[in-house]
Parts: sequence; structure tokens; C-alpha cells
Amino acid sequence: MRRYISEFNTADLSEEYVDTVIIGAGLAGLTTALQLKNLGVDPLIITRKETGISNSFLAQGGIAAAIGKDDDPQIHYEDTIKAGKGLCIERNVSVLVEEGLERVIDLIMYGVPFDRDENGYLKLTQEGAHSRKRVLHVKDMTGKEIGKTVYNILIQKSINIETDYFLEEIITDDNRFIGIIISDRRKKRFIRAKSLVIATGGYSALYYRNTSAYNISGDTLGTAYRAGCILKDLEFVQFHPTAIYLEGEPAYLISEAVRGEGAILVDDRGERFIDELKPRDEVARAIFKKYSEGRKVFLDITPLKKRGVKVKERFPTIFNMLEHYGYGDRTLIPVSPAAHYTIGGIEATSNGKTSVEGIFAVGESSCTGVHGANRLASNSLLECVVFGYKTAYSVFSYNMYAGINKGIKIKNRVNTEKMLTKERKRFILNKIKKIMWEKVGLIRNRKLLSEALSQINSIEEEISAYLNNRYLTDLIYLSKAVILSALNREESRGTHYRSDFPDENPELRKHTKVYNNFKIKLEVN
Repeated sequence: MRRYISEFNTADLSEEYVDTVIIGAGLAGLTTALQLKNLGVDPLIITRKETGISNSFLAQGGIAAAIGKDDDPQIHYEDTIKAGKGLCIERNVSVLVEEGLERVIDLIMYGVPFDRDENGYLKLTQEGAHSRKRVLHVKDMTGKEIGKTVYNILIQKSINIETDYFLEEIITDDNRFIGIIISDRRKKRFIRAKSLVIATGGYSALYYRNTSAYNISGDTLGTAYRAGCILKDLEFVQFHPTAIYLEGEPAYLISEAVRGEGAILVDDRGERFIDELKPRDEVARAIFKKYSEGRKVFLDITPLKKRGVKVKERFPTIFNMLEHYGYGDRTLIPVSPAAHYTIGGIEATSNGKTSVEGIFAVGESSCTGVHGANRLASNSLLECVVFGYKTAYSVFSYNMYAGINKGIKIKNRVNTEKMLTKERKRFILNKIKKIMWEKVGLIRNRKLLSEALSQINSIEEEISAYLNNRYLTDLIYLSKAVILSALNREESRGTHYRSDFPDENPELRKHTKVYNNFKIKLEVN
């Protein structure tokens, strides 16, 4: 029997009981919650921030679906498989594109105000590696508008949402979910439930330069790993090619849809050097190469203006950001890559099941294999709604046979060691981010990865004696898992590029899995 022992003494905490807890209030969590409500289940949503602060709500470009008259799910399937560089789990891609069309039509019926032309037809954009115009959008606020629509329906259905709470621990017994401990920094609560849905987003904020939302960092993946979940394909981190590049400023995203509408990439000599609609990994590395040669890179929006695209109307969020930094009336915008979307995550089936009974994962925190080694643009919001919907049914069926375990009380030692200060925690966090950015980024090799692993191990040893290190410990575990996964994949494939192994290796057409005690395996799904 394997029991996960919490750092906290649950016997001293008051207990609460619910059927299902959903951690995360982005589009994946909200979609799962909505369908559970439709099925008669009343889930509890736990979120660190107010609803609306998530990567899915920040998604600008759109949501992909084969809804155009010249399109078909089979074509969408083929584009997704091609972008995935041989690592897509094909049966799950079929689910994504077939049911994706249905779920997008659901969103239309819910009232999501997708952009339409003067005749009332949907405006569709073509983005990188898509062979058709199939990206539905609401200007450059697509994620926000979809999420807001789903959230408003949930409010009408009286959804139970607890904000400003952090997940501290996941309690399991004999590989079965028991409950969670959450905290608002003042008090801790122990919630027992039949099932848990993890929908907390990805781990791009592990990197110093990233497009992630606020406090989203991926630490929940470390928490899930300690509770027994398998992590999968963590080496595949997608760096968005075009985040604004201003010294000392955040890497705000400039959507791929801007290039889809005609913007081009030029260097500081005005020379175009890449097909802007190639897969993101190729475009990002081409930009990175320019910077390594001492050149600068700009996104040139002149072609949009020549085509009559009104940037302020089509991309109001981006325009306001550019105007804030003094680029509202300029045609050349300085850009460089930033960590954006993480393909790896908690291993999950298309209906959210993980390796721990009663724990489900959905959205960017999961890894279902639909993105392979490189996500096709605008498939991420689609993943949230398709697999969120399916996960709800899976949770419903699991709950039918599961009970809330009220018998286990966990007592363990009280750690009386000294506490890390906020300043020290912030310093260590920035140190981790810089290690990951400089040595586990766009271009990797054994030397850099080995140095990164050694430095992360040193940080782990440094903080091991402190009581309040859970958050950092989970990020350290996650960082180690990413580094070990990258070291183990001795090839270049999709978003994972090794300068010492620059070619794909057909024998490595397998998925990287991280098991207990950082045991790494390459396996065929």
C-alpha cells in the first residue's frame, strides 16, 4: 500500500466534504464544471485569483475548428498530426478535431460573439501550419470572451467558487485520491472528496521570459507528481516567436493571428528571413538565431495596413499594449521568443483519467498527446472545451461508484525549522527561472542541461531544511523533471532542439514519462 504523507497534520484540521473539487478556473476547469452542473453534480472550484486571470483568458488568436465550407475534420487532423512531428496520439487527435467542431458550435449557441463579416458569416483566420482558414476569433480577446460566456452561465447555475486559495497538498491512499489541503495564507482547510480535477494550466512561467498569467507557474504539477501522478513529455515547451522585446518589460504576447493577417518578420536590415506561417518552433529558432548573430528582429505590420486591416479594431488588446509602450503608430515592433505553451503535463487520457484513481487532469496541465512534439496554433482552447466536456462525463461515472473516505487521519512530525523569508523565496524563484531560460530553453545540449540539473539540485539542498518551502519544492521537482526529460531525449523533435543531436531519431518516436523518484522511461502509447 502506498500512502502519500502530507507535510501537514490533517487530524488537527476541520473537515469538509464535496463530491468533486476542480483546481483552476480557466477555460478547461470552467468547461468541466459546466458540464458537471448539467449532469447534476455540484463541483467546488478552487482558484488562486479571481476568475478571469488565466492563460486561457489571455489567449488572443482564436480557437481552431473545421467549420469553414472548404474544411473538414480530417484535414484539421492531418494538419495537427503533421505539426506534432510524429508524437501525436492519433486516436486523441481524432477526438479533438471531430468533437471540436461540435463543441465550437456549442459555443456559438451559448452566445460567444465570434467575429463575422458584413453578411453575417464567421470570419476565419489562417495561422501557422494550418492548411485552411479555420481559426474563429473575437478580435484579439477570444479566450476572454469564451471564458466569460461559460463563466456567466455557471453563475446563473449557482456554481460554488472559492477564490484566493492555494492548493497545498493532495492526499492519496493506495493510489486513490482522498482529499486536498488548501490555504489562503491565514488558515488551512482539509477537503475530502470523491474526485479531483486538476486544471491549473502549464509551466511556462518556470522560464524567466514567458507569456504566462500572473501567479500561474506549474507548481501544481509538482504537487500531483508527489501524490503519484505520472508526468509526460515535459521537454516539449513551445516558445512563442513574437512577444514584444523591451528591456526590463514583461514579454507580452503578439498573437500569431497578426502574422496570419499578413504581418512579416524582418531583421534590422529590413530583410525577411523566414516564412512567418511555418510551425512555431521553426519561426522561434529562426528569430533566436538572428539574435545570436547580433541582429535584431521586428514584426512589420505594414502589409496589414496595405490590405486595409485596421489594427486598432482587429487587435484592440495588442494595440493598447503597443500604444502603452509608444509603438501605437509604428510599423516595426521589436519581438523575440518567450516560453508560451507547455505541451507536457500530467499524463491523462482523452477523458481526463490519470495514473491515480480519482484524480483527473485537463487542459494545459494535462498531457493527452494531442499536440505531439509541437502544438498546432489555436488547438489549445479547443483542447480545453473538448476534453473538459469529456472529463465531466468521466468524473460523473467515477463518482457513481466512489465514496468519500472519512476514515483516514494522517499524523506526522511537526517541522520546527526556520522559515524562508519572502525576499529569499523571491530570489530563489528568480534563480530557478534564469537557470531554465539560459540552459533549458530554445537550444539545448548535454553540457547546458547537466549544468542546469546540478544547479537545481543545489537549490533543492539549500531549502530542504525549511518548513515553508512547498511551493519552491514543487517547482524544483518540476524543473528537474523537465531537465531530465530533455537530457533523456537525445534528438531534436518539434519544440525540443538539441544542438548536439540536431536531427530526429526514428527510434525515439516515443513519449517521455517521469515516474516516482524521477525514473525516466521512453514509451510508445
